[in-house]
Amino acid sequence: MDTIACDNIDRLMNVEMRSRSLPRGAKWPMFELARDAAGMSLVQAASREFDRAPARVLLVSGAAVPGYMPVGENDGPIGTVVLARALVAIGHSVHVVTDPVAAEPFRGLLRAIGLAGEVEVSEIGLDDRALQEKLATRNDIVCAIERLGGNPNGIIYGATGVSRAPFRANLDHLFKTARRLGKRTIGIGDGGNEIGFGNIHARLLETSPQFAFRHVTPCGGGVYSVVTTDVLLVSNSSNMGANAVTAGLALLRRDLSLCHTAEQEFALAHVGVGLGLVDGGNGSLRAWCDGIPTAANAAVVEVMRTIVAQSLAPEETRKF
Repeated sequence: MDTIACDNIDRLMNVEMRSRSLPRGAKWPMFELARDAAGMSLVQAASREFDRAPARVLLVSGAAVPGYMPVGENDGPIGTVVLARALVAIGHSVHVVTDPVAAEPFRGLLRAIGLAGEVEVSEIGLDDRALQEKLATRNDIVCAIERLGGNPNGIIYGATGVSRAPFRANLDHLFKTARRLGKRTIGIGDGGNEIGFGNIHARLLETSPQFAFRHVTPCGGGVYSVVTTDVLLVSNSSNMGANAVTAGLALLRRDLSLCHTAEQEFALAHVGVGLGLVDGGNGSLRAWCDGIPTAANAAVVEVMRTIVAQSLAPEETRKF
């Protein structure tokens, strides 16, 4: 695998562009901690988990907030369907699970890319531990994309310290059960409060205590998740992290068609608006993601795809 290309994609997906409505300045330190823990490129580590014989893959996502993001934000759902497309293309069986209020946008996005009949979307209730155990048993790989993980007290919080526990399923048990059963687990996140950040929790508290918001969370445990995964991928947005995994798969399989495109990114962002998905940066119903304009996200995808295309191109001899 082209490790130079992977390292460049790592850097690209962590160029911070989020708006001032969200914590800024933590992205690169988080990436460095995750990169150090992985011992290799994060894109390489995550994509190779999927580079295997056909398997059953569970993608977990969705982030709705009553009154502000009624059916969810667009960070998570779009990356989920982009990754699902690539996984189905290489033979995996893909299943999505989310909260009931967030399910329809996933179904709509899957229809938009022609996967409605191939990828099932299931709904999970607040305390349905039995379903979590069933999902962990049934699947070979479990991947979270912008899905909150519990803090040291088992409570899930938004990035600025507001609890999501009253209305969003805590899926910590799913990942803990999957790991106990020897299943492979992946966490894709951007704020430290998502599933997978348990891999670097202690070091995060040491290096970036200001972004834990321990003084804001009523339980005092802060927003950082303690839920661990086999691989943690940190990115500017979770969607971009999922996009990067498709780029990694394209490198591994030497198949550029697996890579996401700028045109698809732009189209899906606008489909999301029609489905009620909002920009998590400020809660507006617009095609931006985490306060980042659509055109900027599409441009990053295009650069990502170019890195892959250049890596896969035949080597030329310079004659001068």
